[in-house]
Amino acid sequence: MTIKSAQLMGLLALLMGVVSAFDHTLKQDFPGPYCALRNTCCKERHDGCSLPISTTLCYCDEFCDRSDSSDCCPDYRSFCFGEADPILSCEHNGVYFSKFNSTWDNCNECRCLDGGHVQCDRDLCLTDDELINGVNSIHRLGWSARKYDEWWGRKYAEGLRLRLGTKEPTFRVKAMSRLSNPTDGLPTSFNSVDKWSSYISEVPDQGWCGSSWVLSTTSVASDRFAIQSKGKEAVKLSPQNILSCARRQQGCEGGHLDAAWRYLHKKGVVDEECYPYTQHRDTCKIRHNGRSLSANGCRPAPNVDRDSLYTVGPAYSLNREGDIMAEIYHSGPVQATMHVYRDFFAYSGGIYRRTAANRESPKGFHSVKLVGWGEEHNGDKYWIAANSWGPWWGERGYFRILRGSNECGIEEYVLASWPYVYNYYNVKAPK
Repeated sequence: MTIKSAQLMGLLALLMGVVSAFDHTLKQDFPGPYCALRNTCCKERHDGCSLPISTTLCYCDEFCDRSDSSDCCPDYRSFCFGEADPILSCEHNGVYFSKFNSTWDNCNECRCLDGGHVQCDRDLCLTDDELINGVNSIHRLGWSARKYDEWWGRKYAEGLRLRLGTKEPTFRVKAMSRLSNPTDGLPTSFNSVDKWSSYISEVPDQGWCGSSWVLSTTSVASDRFAIQSKGKEAVKLSPQNILSCARRQQGCEGGHLDAAWRYLHKKGVVDEECYPYTQHRDTCKIRHNGRSLSANGCRPAPNVDRDSLYTVGPAYSLNREGDIMAEIYHSGPVQATMHVYRDFFAYSGGIYRRTAANRESPKGFHSVKLVGWGEEHNGDKYWIAANSWGPWWGERGYFRILRGSNECGIEEYVLASWPYVYNYYNVKAPK
């Protein structure tokens, strides 16, 4: 083989994509034929085995196939040695992709290996068709599942960490004395949204931030401020205030309910308009020294002469079915903690109960707002609860869950608190 000019060698190296050995991908850009065109394969060096390729030459001799550089024709190995071209792409679920790229199967990345083999990660996804079909195939279950685009492509571990966020109740919560309420005269069905339609806050969306411990707390407190003040202080309290400012809690990585209520009781918060929710924990922007709204650039509700932060009394606990119902009926929504299983993410409507479709997958803690209750014609009793995943999930952001059997622990840790509303402490007593 004759010595080529430096310019010709540089151009050939660029064309051949040289790294170390024969490049099979050249056929994609230069299909040929080359060696087959003259039916020639040469031993050792042989200048006569060269053929034009683009603006340079390629070779069909043994010297072209060397480890330090390569200037072989694209069909050299297949024509001269009868070798099959390696598979450069794979197929998975109807998608073709090259060995130099990857594709996704729900939440798992899939790679193309030599020989056309596909290797996918095997992480448990937040939802999948098997789970949804499994739930919907259970006869007389009482609820249905559906596919949510928001969950698709997410890992179940990610959902447990960032779509829940409530830590297991502390010993302090478990040891709280339980308040009893008179239960006479309670109706068979009740919904706070119907009774106090303009006072019940909208279903929030916590986003990918484990903040249910905060959102459920401020949502319950906000509703009770409006109800107890008869609409005078229909305020939406700021969950971001607690998320960013509560100490010894983990923000979007979760927190304890008693810490959220204690913060509301001891420190107080501003309203959502003054400190909007951002779905992440930032540096605390509130100064609590003066416990003042104006000192933090906030304004009270119209026609209310308030400048102090919004605070509540100490949280109290209920856990008997009748006590919880009476509390909601007379005083407004309450906060409940529940175990969340994988099938709950796929809930579309009906009365939820956990199913065997979970297949022993891990569970997490979550806190929600109980707003009422009801009973089906077949005798199934249920709670009505507001979730914090937005109105696109479930029954416009709400769900129903079995009542009276502590389904998913929903009746085990139920908390509420009395708000310190303006007209409770600032109205002058009559002479």
